[in-house]
Amino acid sequence: MPNTPLTIIAITTARPGKEAALGAAQEKLVAETLAEDGCLRYELHQSLDDGRVRIFVETWQSEAQWRAHMQGAAMQCFQASGVGDYFADFALYRLTKLAG
Repeated sequence: MPNTPLTIIAITTARPGKEAALGAAQEKLVAETLAEDGCLRYELHQSLDDGRVRIFVETWQSEAQWRAHMQGAAMQCFQASGVGDYFADFALYRLTKLAG
């Protein structure tokens, strides 16, 4: 299934006191990523139950295009900005659609 759409759910939790800094970096990443080749959806959501939790919901035309994004300029800039120090937790799930 190399050319089937790929959905990504990435769950991030900010360290206490780092919510605003992480959020600003994530919002910048969203703006830059939406213009990338193969990006069908790139949304950032915030938990209503825990303000430190933000969740990316992404859909890419293919896994290859998502992998290109992960190595691309926007992601490299995001990672180089020091955001790794703002994370208390991170989980990423690669998904394929089964129904609906």
